[in-house]
Amino acid sequence: MPPLARRDFIFAGFASVSGAALTAAQPLRPILVSVNVMFDRGAHSGKGLDDHEMALFHAYQERARREYAASAIHFDVQIELGAYLRQQGYTEIPDKFLVPKMINVFVTDTLGYDVDRNRTGGCSAGPHPRTKTSPPDPFYKILLGLNEANGATLPHEYAHHFCLDTKQNRTWASNLWADFRNDYWLARQRHGAPIPAFRACANSEWARFEDTPPR
Repeated sequence: MPPLARRDFIFAGFASVSGAALTAAQPLRPILVSVNVMFDRGAHSGKGLDDHEMALFHAYQERARREYAASAIHFDVQIELGAYLRQQGYTEIPDKFLVPKMINVFVTDTLGYDVDRNRTGGCSAGPHPRTKTSPPDPFYKILLGLNEANGATLPHEYAHHFCLDTKQNRTWASNLWADFRNDYWLARQRHGAPIPAFRACANSEWARFEDTPPR
């Protein structure tokens, strides 16, 4: 298949999946996602993030709120001001700042190259066993570096959690595909299309339908 035809075929397939939600007769049940936001007190050589940087994050979170509202996904956000990163050959958030049954979003000025080699300003991760370079980790996380991030970065990292990418063992190729797929779905969502794939998170430990009690 010629490259242009192949691309048109892929995008047509995406459109058919996303379009299914537009024709649904029933309103979507709202999903509530619990988020623990940590502002890095160790940023800028221990001075912490300034008011402008914290306001910038809030603007990014507000954009995520508006965009995911199209898919009836809402956020319940709590803020932690005293967190910091530990650097010991790899970037690590001390467990005492991480909260189970929440997506833990760590906000700093610039991320280390071990987690953001391409300088996109964002990184998402889910639970994983012990590896050669890191201890076992039971938490769901997003790391956001404000110097490199833009308004699209945080919604993109949320999408990896919502599509359950962070529950899988990902390879370079699968990461590339997930980035391409999620950015397409995010573009459709920004135009008001609810995305069924984002709602796959409803039964995750950090999400629930709003009309059901907390687990």
